[in-house]
Amino acid sequence: MSQNDESRRQFLKETATVLISAEALAAAPQSTPAPQPRDIVAALGDVIIPTEGAEYPGYGRLEAQGISARVLNQLRFIDRVTPADLTLFNQSAIQYTGKSFVESDAAGRASYLEALLGDGADAKLDAAVFQPVQRVLRLGRDRILTVFYRNFPYDTIDRDANGVPIPNKPHEIFDLKKSSLVTGWDIAGYRGPLTWDEEQQRRDRFKKILWQEE
Repeated sequence: MSQNDESRRQFLKETATVLISAEALAAAPQSTPAPQPRDIVAALGDVIIPTEGAEYPGYGRLEAQGISARVLNQLRFIDRVTPADLTLFNQSAIQYTGKSFVESDAAGRASYLEALLGDGADAKLDAAVFQPVQRVLRLGRDRILTVFYRNFPYDTIDRDANGVPIPNKPHEIFDLKKSSLVTGWDIAGYRGPLTWDEEQQRRDRFKKILWQEE
């Protein structure tokens, strides 16, 4: 066999190998896309305020209303928690559960958060990683609890073009309970601001206790 034939055969073999490798790579299942910051916040919220059946609709119940987007917005622009901080938090769980925080099941997530409340040894993290991860947990927990128990998504009032509040009930009353959606107020047993009738009832009650005409 001539040297040219040998070179040609080697070239064809290498080309075939490259083509087969490319086809195999294209056919192979692609890795799961990296979770977005909102996904990490949603997973954290589900652990801090879990949903336990119809009687206790927790954080996840309000995901459709955008609760994680609100929490994330406050974390980023008030607490200065960056997407890189959240990614570090998510990936740090691998040292403890063998999976990222988002990929872990509910029990694994809860166990990891308990470990983070210690000094870092239980979470199997060194100080350089433990401190920023614990910071994300503490700030995230505070924001999640605050947003949820402030009656999200009914925690704002309507305003006109000049920013003046617009009452949605007679007698300048603001009713923040705009639907039957269960919110943090319902879970906490808080009924919200008094209605006009409730105000009148309390005035009448205190008039009987102590009332002086001017």
